[in-house]
Formats: sequence, structure tokens, C-alpha cells
Amino acid sequence: MNDEKLILALDTSRLKGSVAIVRGAHTICELLFDASDTHSATLMPAVDICVKTAGPGLDEIDLFAVVTGPGSFTGLRIGLATIKALASIRKRPVALVGSLESIAGSFPCCREIVVPVLDARRSEIYIGAYDTSGGYPEEVIPPQAIRPGDMAGTLAGGGVTGSVILCGNGTETYREILETVLPAGSCIADPVTGDPSAAVTAMIARRREPVVYEDLAAIEPMYIRPPDAKLPAGSKLREGGGQG
Repeated sequence: MNDEKLILALDTSRLKGSVAIVRGAHTICELLFDASDTHSATLMPAVDICVKTAGPGLDEIDLFAVVTGPGSFTGLRIGLATIKALASIRKRPVALVGSLESIAGSFPCCREIVVPVLDARRSEIYIGAYDTSGGYPEEVIPPQAIRPGDMAGTLAGGGVTGSVILCGNGTETYREILETVLPAGSCIADPVTGDPSAAVTAMIARRREPVVYEDLAAIEPMYIRPPDAKLPAGSKLREGGGQG
């Protein structure tokens, strides 16, 4: 692995987005931006600002990285479509990183298991569990959607019985419930620590076998469950997208 690879990473899994350009272990530029007006309106301007600030142009990028989910269905698709386009034009590989492991990556070298929690709506949360004691997140419990009150059973079922660190925006929404079901000694990190970080995504991507240019078309988001939005009965999709 070339530790000096120039990486451009995107995270569009939530209402905040993040873009970063990283060389090796050093972040050249990282931008966190509000995507509540949709990622389609904010992502490319953010990429442009990050590239201009960092210095190296897009043609100099060695590896592209993107968060695949779970998270915002629309945001994930926009992020993947963007990274596929940027990588395909330049015939570069793409590394795929999960949103939960990217959050866990912000808590390196922890003795406790790190449990990212994202608000999945429908009174559910997305969670996973990661061992970051070695400096990078290693999956202990895979990403899944659960009810907040089922946290203790889910952790125990995955072999996690000791204290944990909870982080991510789901802890803000469901804090009162989570506090009653967590193992003794657990703590809930400030929600801001769960903000997207494309620099952390790039850090994880450096250690990952990427998808080669020839296989980029097959990359899909990791949804975990079907989208909330559904087409009306009898409706059809036009060829190339769009509701008919």
C-alpha cells in the first residue's frame, strides 16, 4: 500500500456533508457543509472549494473514497453517483466505507467498544459496534436497524457486555431511552462527535482494497432497509429515471 496516495473522500450519508483531500496520513483540506438543501445543490460546490484550497487538481487524485451507508437514501445515491463520475473519467479506483465505521473511526485507540448510533426514523436507529483499540475500527456487530429499547439485547447478542461509547446523531434523539438500557459504565459522546468526517473516511480507505475502475458501475449504497418513499400504485419509471 502506498501511504502517500492522494485521496479525495466524500460523505453524503446525512444532512451534513463532508469532503476531504488527504495525502497519506495528512489531511490537506476538509470541509463540513450543510446539505439540508439537498446534496445535489451543495456537494459539487464543496468539492470545488476543497480542491481549490488543497492545491492538487482532480486529475492528480490516486484514490477516491465514498461512504456507502446506511443513511439518507437520496444523499447516498448522490454521493455514489458523484464519486463514480469523478473516478470513471480518470480511470481511478474507489474505496467504500460504511457510515457507522467512519463515525467509529473518530474514536481511535479506545478500550471500550464504540457504538455509532444514527437516527433511522420510523422510531428506529442504525447501529453497529466497533473495536478501535488498534487505532482503526474493526467490526464487532454489523450495521443493522433496531428499536432504541432493544440496544442492550442487540449488544449482548453480539457478545458486547461491557461498557461502551455511544456516538452519533441518534443519541440526541433517543438519549433518555438509551441511558436506561446501556451497560453500566457506558457513556454517550456529544452528538457533534458524530458529524461526518471525510478525512476519517479517507483514513479508513487507505487500508481497504478498492473497487477497480472496471467494476465501478456495480457499486450500490448499503441501505439495510427499503426507502421510506415509495412510488404510487401503478406508476412507472421512465427509461433513464424519473416518474412516468
